[in-house]
Amino acid sequence: MASLEKTAKRTVKKFHSAFVGIKAGLLYDRSILVQVILAVITVVVFSFLSLNAVEWLFIVSAIFVVLITEFLNSAIEDVCDLLIQKYDLHVKEIKDIAAAAVLLAAIYAIVVALIILAGRIL
Repeated sequence: MASLEKTAKRTVKKFHSAFVGIKAGLLYDRSILVQVILAVITVVVFSFLSLNAVEWLFIVSAIFVVLITEFLNSAIEDVCDLLIQKYDLHVKEIKDIAAAAVLLAAIYAIVVALIILAGRIL
């Protein structure tokens, strides 16, 4: 029973840390905040359309893919900045690759939105 209690406390602590990370991202990282604002706008705009469950799943998945990659990109950039204070070509490459992941996620989100909108308009 003590082991179960320990596991539960560790799990709660991990969730707490994750929520602290979300808060930190929103408060201290402009890119994350912008992506969250765009996500909210997207949900509001698409809520005026009569989307079915599958369309909503694509919209929500696209939003979360963008947010997840943005959080990871920001973490990678922060770690690089923490470890290397001076300009380094390898660090630039790492940051560029992480930024490319966000760009690809954003392109995916735009494609999803356009396909759904085209289905409504055409």
